[in-house]
Amino acid sequence: PNRPFFQIMKMTIALLLFLAILALHAKQVTSWNAHSVVFREPFSTKLFLGSGSSDEMWTEDQLLNYASSQGLEISLTTLGPGYRAVVRAKQNTTQVLGYCEGFLRPGGEVLHLDKMEVFKKMLQRASDDKTFCGGGTIYGPSLILGYMCLLYGKTNGYTTAEFLAIDDEENQHRKLVQFYKRSGFEIIKYVGDDFGNIPDRLVWGGRGTLMREKIDTLLKSWTATLQRAQKKSSKK
Repeated sequence: PNRPFFQIMKMTIALLLFLAILALHAKQVTSWNAHSVVFREPFSTKLFLGSGSSDEMWTEDQLLNYASSQGLEISLTTLGPGYRAVVRAKQNTTQVLGYCEGFLRPGGEVLHLDKMEVFKKMLQRASDDKTFCGGGTIYGPSLILGYMCLLYGKTNGYTTAEFLAIDDEENQHRKLVQFYKRSGFEIIKYVGDDFGNIPDRLVWGGRGTLMREKIDTLLKSWTATLQRAQKKSSKK
């Protein structure tokens, strides 16, 4: 009769241990500009409206070459299950423009997309250089950061990308959900305060709308978007 309760307790303990490992990882990462602006919409909403899809997916080399042509340098580092993609200005690699981080979820299937920040002040500073294009769209390097993380998950055999549109303010939450739906993600459920959502709350650290999509599906769609930006840039 108490089996479900003990199963939940085991899951909770396992998640707490896993999150403790991630916390140790976070302490080893130097934080950047404390006054940076959190860019909560890592991929442009308008960028995907009517964008269609492609059967192609870029390799990491193709992505890096495209980033370089836009005046960007992108790298990805890992520690245990955690990963962090960082984008810098090519003309001055001390200028960190943004990052995206998360971890490989136990089980070998779900790539956990945890957080993205793009520092607007640093983008403005980098844009003073005439060779800086910032990603090929008015939305900056965010798409390239996300693409790099999805490629990392795919390379490690992960098939699904998942994130939580945090609900800490009603209007912002609604925009996030609309934005990610247009980006290709599907709504799974709302993670609330009830007992059944405790495991999800432990993983994500808050309330919000859980969203998910196949990595291949997203990569194909985003490849088409980057290819269009590349063609547009080559015509200039």
